[in-house]
Amino acid sequence: MKANERKQLILERAKHLFSQKGYYNTQISDIVDDAKIARGTVYQYFKNKDDIFITLIKNYYNDWERYVSLEMHKVDLKTITPVDYLAFRVKHTLQFLANDADLCNIVLRMGIGLSGELETSIKRFEKKIKNLIVGDLELGIRNNNVRKDIDIEMTGNLITGALLRVALNHFGNKKNRRDEEEINKMTGEIVAVFAPAIFIKKTLNGTRE
Repeated sequence: MKANERKQLILERAKHLFSQKGYYNTQISDIVDDAKIARGTVYQYFKNKDDIFITLIKNYYNDWERYVSLEMHKVDLKTITPVDYLAFRVKHTLQFLANDADLCNIVLRMGIGLSGELETSIKRFEKKIKNLIVGDLELGIRNNNVRKDIDIEMTGNLITGALLRVALNHFGNKKNRRDEEEINKMTGEIVAVFAPAIFIKKTLNGTRE
């Protein structure tokens, strides 16, 4: 097994154990036994259990950034409508959270009760989502599609909270996490709630009020 494959194996087995047993109930010895490797192998790649956990979360939000990027999906800002743009961000974030049961469980359920850098690593993921939405809102204001009078920080927090709460409720215990029809339905409902409050009328119906 190559070095990068061995490191990924440790991360994968630790991820599953953290999700199933919780962070504090999972020990390095559990990861070693589950991965069927020598204990010293873990310390070739990670300082300790905290380092494994933080690496998992850091990789997760880096993967999310790539997954929702406009470039990856060849989205053309010149042709996409503002409402479809919002739907794109919402849908792909929901899809991403649905794609990995263990990491979704860790990020959405385990953040409360962790301490120090562990908690910070979880909150950093939520902050990244919020900052992306805020950036989108700022772009919409500059392009005269988003209302100038909204509080973009509060709106970003509201949309982020809605996304994470919906993901927690819908993906927490479901076996079929990649149900495209269900994700499309959730996306439509979230957009229907937020779009009228965010976009100016011309964006929604083609005429300026």
